[in-house]
Amino acid sequence: MFYIYLSLLFGVLGQESIVTSTSVLMDAPINNNGNCSCGGFDTPSPDQNSEPLLSQIPMTVKCNDEGAATCKSLCLALASATKAKGPEILCVRLKDVNETKLSAFYKICERPWSYADMTAEEPLCCENSKVKVCASVEDITVAANTETKV
Repeated sequence: MFYIYLSLLFGVLGQESIVTSTSVLMDAPINNNGNCSCGGFDTPSPDQNSEPLLSQIPMTVKCNDEGAATCKSLCLALASATKAKGPEILCVRLKDVNETKLSAFYKICERPWSYADMTAEEPLCCENSKVKVCASVEDITVAANTETKV
């Protein structure tokens, strides 16, 4: 489900108009509104200067705590609004990743990225933009099959 969330979040369902985090406004406009950005990192605690693996700016919000709450809610709501094809779509964007558990983050205006309290339960593995079974999942499956036969 988490990968499905990130797929919709990053605008790859039906279109390829991904907006990268480099297009975030440099300064908040005079009316104190700015961008709400949703991003996916490969850790729930990235370094302050880290850039997300994927990101999109879905809306403009107020540059205050209310705007932060709205942005976080939007990023999390996208998780429950989507259906199948998440890993396939992410692999097209990420190309080659191994045992990656993406974590959802949000950011408003010029504030730092904030963890949105959601990390994938299962790792994502991609090779040449195609989903592949991660070794850690394969090991669990083999162990479960062995126990079933005994």
